[in-house]
Amino acid sequence: MNDRVMKNVKRELDEIVGLDSLVEDHHLKNLNYLEAVVKETCRLHLNLFPRLSTAPSTLGGYAIPKGSMVIINAWAIHRDPQFWDEPSEFRPERFLNKDDDGNNSNFQFIPFGSGQRICAGANLAGKLLRYVLASLLHSFDWKQPDGAEKIEFSDYYKIFIKKKKPLMAVPTLRLSSQDLFA
Repeated sequence: MNDRVMKNVKRELDEIVGLDSLVEDHHLKNLNYLEAVVKETCRLHLNLFPRLSTAPSTLGGYAIPKGSMVIINAWAIHRDPQFWDEPSEFRPERFLNKDDDGNNSNFQFIPFGSGQRICAGANLAGKLLRYVLASLLHSFDWKQPDGAEKIEFSDYYKIFIKKKKPLMAVPTLRLSSQDLFA
């Protein structure tokens, strides 16, 4: 686990939400570091769905026949050193001073696509990701069942990127009262 990032997220959650209440919708707008963590996670680990061409087209000198599956290489875009310092490193801080919501002119951050083909549920998905992550990190401490400190992030590729080894974690309640969950 990234202890530095986890400590920063929990510090922010403790300051904004406190340990005597649960995360609520109105807290999300003040959780800037958590939002940066979600964006950085999406930059490194989110997949875009393939598209089907509805008409013959040409792109970069290549003929794309009607009915072809087209896949945007978000992995390469989100790791392009032209736009990202240390692109393979997990550094949420890179988003703290940017308003990079996917509608940027260079298309360097496109976790939900971009332009007129952007995912219709992008805003809902982003809010849901922030809410679920905030709730899980605020309510629980997380450890791997085998006590390992490092999480295996190796992927394998088909149409979507999947983890080679499933992530398993054991939650321990960190809030001041179990009555909050009643």
